[in-house]
Amino acid sequence: MTATSARFSVSLLGPFVLTTPDGGRIDISSKKGTAVIAMLAMSRDGERTRGWLQDRLWGSRGHAEAAGSLRRELSNLRKLLNVGRVELLASDRDRVRLRLDRLVVDAHDPAVDPKIAGEFLEGLDIPGEAGFREWLREQRAALTRAPRAPSLAAPPPGLLPSHILDTSQPPVGFTGNQAIAVLPFTNVTGDETLDYLAEGISEELIVGLSRIRWLPVIARSSSFSFADTIDRKVIGQRLGAHYLIEGHLYRAYESFGVSASLSEAATGYAIWSRRFTLQSPALRDELEQFVNELVAQLEIRIEHAEQIRIRNKRQDTLGVSDLIWRGRWHLNRLTRADSEMAQKLFAEALALDPSSPEALIQTTSALAWSIWAGRQPQEQILRMRKLAQQASLADPDDGRGFMLAGIAEMWLRHPQEAKNLLQHAIALNPSLALAHAQLGGSYNLAGEPAKAIDHLKASLRLSSNDPNIFYALGELALAYTMLGRWDEAAEYASLSLARRPAYWYAHVIRINALARSGNLVAAQVAADELLAVKPNFSKHYLDWLPFVERTWIDHFVEGLKMVPGRDADWLERDGRDNPAQFLPS
Repeated sequence: MTATSARFSVSLLGPFVLTTPDGGRIDISSKKGTAVIAMLAMSRDGERTRGWLQDRLWGSRGHAEAAGSLRRELSNLRKLLNVGRVELLASDRDRVRLRLDRLVVDAHDPAVDPKIAGEFLEGLDIPGEAGFREWLREQRAALTRAPRAPSLAAPPPGLLPSHILDTSQPPVGFTGNQAIAVLPFTNVTGDETLDYLAEGISEELIVGLSRIRWLPVIARSSSFSFADTIDRKVIGQRLGAHYLIEGHLYRAYESFGVSASLSEAATGYAIWSRRFTLQSPALRDELEQFVNELVAQLEIRIEHAEQIRIRNKRQDTLGVSDLIWRGRWHLNRLTRADSEMAQKLFAEALALDPSSPEALIQTTSALAWSIWAGRQPQEQILRMRKLAQQASLADPDDGRGFMLAGIAEMWLRHPQEAKNLLQHAIALNPSLALAHAQLGGSYNLAGEPAKAIDHLKASLRLSSNDPNIFYALGELALAYTMLGRWDEAAEYASLSLARRPAYWYAHVIRINALARSGNLVAAQVAADELLAVKPNFSKHYLDWLPFVERTWIDHFVEGLKMVPGRDADWLERDGRDNPAQFLPS
């Protein structure tokens, strides 16, 4: 074979490989240089205009900058390819051409089946260049559709790539819960050295989501195995995932931004999306805080979506998981009737599966809410503690069981036991917003409001859309009250009431703060608002509050008595005869 007739070879099916006529490998270090060769190899006559290449590989840049980048890339490629008397790559003012008569391209061979040989340009991605991604998607789709000559021999067993395995049936084993898959976050900063950060965010997110025990999370080894161009519906089917999370790492002036989106795999419907700002994703503490906040917000969104999905399901088809989700929907409505319905549904789920950790946790949660709202006696708190302990034994990795046990100890006025359990719950699941809020509440009840504030603010960061956010806001108001910071106490109490207008505890804190700051007119108006939602309010509402130091109850009673325009005995009525009235609406 003469030097002029010898042919180079390029493999585009699977990882990109370019070899010389004598079998030597040509390494192209640049992703865009690799893309130029692939694009020319797949084009008619091996030719493309400079403008076409610029639009697809440097479309995110200005025209002059893109033209200069293409010139430099072509110069580097000519040094690699045009050796001896062979000019494999040629270019003029307007066009670039690859000598296909000197090149063997595996993707052009009708006897090669791409389903067996490998994915077209496997692993090649150019973040931020939508034109390249669209071209890549078109090429892969065309190769998949193209008819192929039958293979002479079947591949050995076990060597078939995963993308041609039978995926008509999704994986099982999620016990009725809808699974979620985190796809690799994409680095679109333009700096390839930050690829590891984008992927690291995805990995941290998988770890964080895995701590939500009711939510099955697909392993990294599976969810990271798909090319970016694969249809999301197909990914969901193959992984058995109902929900998908995607995101990007990008530059935001002097800092970085991360965009994240949650969607339904089957429909592509976007459930939620948000942008976050990071000063530096390389700072471990900042990255952990960001991931925890992201996990908490995703949990709220998915929980709401699941509640709506199950609520629309026929009653006669409900299994254990369905009963639990329907009960959670009722419990979050925070009314007496819904609380009773939630307890009924959780009891049915527990009867069907007495060892279900989720049924135990939700049964305990419903009991906890009824205890707090109805100021129920110690016997019920002891029952709650026992249920919480059963839940913790059923799943020792679920922070919620320990959180509920901690709440019970807090109400039993065992502050140290409560703090230990709540801290353990947070260690198991740092994104568990309610555990942070309850830890702050336990510090308040123990008379340590200064220690409560950081935990309560952490809860607010984690769960800005949580239906129970009124509790954390109310506890912040209480902390500032105990510190004598009346303006802040009144402000947070008002924020709590904006979320839950019938929350009598926040009304009391607000009235107390206004009265003690000397704003008696506003305190009188606030007292009228309290009685409008709780006509039978009396000081007996306060008697149940589990402060370690009972003097704080006297403090609130004194503050209420400072309100002008009230009968001297307006707090003496007995409101204990109807516990249901204590339920917020």
